[in-house]
This record gives sequence, structure tokens and C-alpha cells, in this order.
Amino acid sequence: MLHSVLMAPGAAAKWFTGQDRYTLAHQRLLEGSTSASFEGMVQAWQQAPNNEERNNLNSLLKLAVSEDCGRSLSQNSLPDWLPNLVIQREVIQNLNQIMLKLSINGVSNSNISEVKLVKWPDQTVIANSPVIGAGGYFAVETRRLEKPITAGLYQLVISANGEESFNRWIVLSEPSVKQRISWKDSKNWRIERGNLPNPACPSPVLSMSMYDLNDTTWTPLWTEDVDGKLPTTLPKIDVPDGRYWLSVGLIESRWQGEISILDIQTITRPVDYPGF
Repeated sequence: MLHSVLMAPGAAAKWFTGQDRYTLAHQRLLEGSTSASFEGMVQAWQQAPNNEERNNLNSLLKLAVSEDCGRSLSQNSLPDWLPNLVIQREVIQNLNQIMLKLSINGVSNSNISEVKLVKWPDQTVIANSPVIGAGGYFAVETRRLEKPITAGLYQLVISANGEESFNRWIVLSEPSVKQRISWKDSKNWRIERGNLPNPACPSPVLSMSMYDLNDTTWTPLWTEDVDGKLPTTLPKIDVPDGRYWLSVGLIESRWQGEISILDIQTITRPVDYPGF
């Protein structure tokens, strides 16, 4: 059933006319070999696809992810020194501006010297040395971006002292053009319905955090993550009366093998609490 659209008569010809790499990637997916299909997508992205081909590859990736939320896209395991890895693409909207960000974080038991992400073939997105925090947690992020991180092929390289470099191809889908979460008033927000959810993936998560306006470390005073039925109002929380910075983020997740890929839409604003 998942492949019914692509298995319709003439569908393959319509999608991948004259492109052997596209045809192979499509064929492997229909045969149930998701990882081989993903390798074909990587090769196709390396051929500088035109707009129609990019759209086709984006649709093919979405179909492949619908199998098991992307866990079968790669059979390569993370190395022992890098047990957890997350790529986050985020749109942050406050009352006056929109900020775009991409970050890479995870856990490592080795001293990481550099995290580098390059959009194929030569556009560097991130090239930083992270600080390893408590429990081996690390994070690097882009400076303020002028444009969204678009669909395409990216090469991720993580270097650590005394370890063989971790090197993976990452394929990102096209980001949503629709902002699904927006403010209703200072303590209430609305969440619009998106496309039909992928049943293979976790339900979207709503992440709420409250910050002290004078704390430049931006350590949350309160935070709560909710899945399932998502709230649209700030709950009663245990913080002193005062003025704070409130952040509410809608998180959608998938996988590329063992790498977690998150798309986040966040809204922020100052609030008076309780303010009633």
C-alpha cells in the first residue's frame, strides 16, 4: 500500500525518465531494499539534479522514511565513542524576527576536535570545535543563517582525538514552508494541522521552556516536553512571580539509521507570570 502511488502504471517513467540512478533508487525501494535505495539517492544528489529531479528525490526520501521512520535508510552503526547523534534544523520566531539555525549535538566519550557539515559539493555549513560538557554531551550550531537549510546532500565529518573520523552522507528533505505554531496571546498559542502524520514516526512533541530574562547562559528555569495531545496554553508552573522569556517548540523527528534528525518550529516571547 505504501508504494501504490509509485507502482501505478507509468509512474516510474514519469518520475525518473532517462535517469538511471533515479530509476535504480526507485526500483530498490519497491523491492524492499531501503538502504540500497538510499545509496542510490546519495548518488543521484551527487549528479547536480535539476528542480524536477530534486522534487522527485525529496518525494522518494519521504516514501522511504514511511517504512520505519528512516531507521532502515542506513545499516551503518554509530561508533562506540559516539553513541548518540542528533541533527536539528530549527526556525525560531519571536515577535520581531525569524531566526534560522542548524545544530548538531550528541554524546561522546572521546575528545572531539571538530564537527564539520558540508552541503555537497563544497558549501560549508558548520565547522566548529565543540566543548564537551557533563556526561560527554556536545553541541555545535550555525551562526545566524540567511536562508533555510534546504533539501539536499550533506557530508558530516566528526573528528575525535585517537579515533577514526566519523564520516556519513546525510540527506535532508525540504523544510516545511508552513509555520504550524503561532501565538494567540502571551500564554496561549495555536497549532495548525499539518500533512497526514507518518505513522512510522513518533508523534510530534511540544517542548515548553521558561527562562530568566537576565540569565545570559539561557539555562531554563522550567521545561516540559509533551507528546500525544499537545497543549495550547501555558500550564501552572512553580516559578516566582515575574517577567520571563517563554519558548514553545513543535518538534517532528525521523531517523537516518541511528542518527536522529529533528525539524523544529519554535515561537518565543517575553511573558509576565502569573500575570492574571
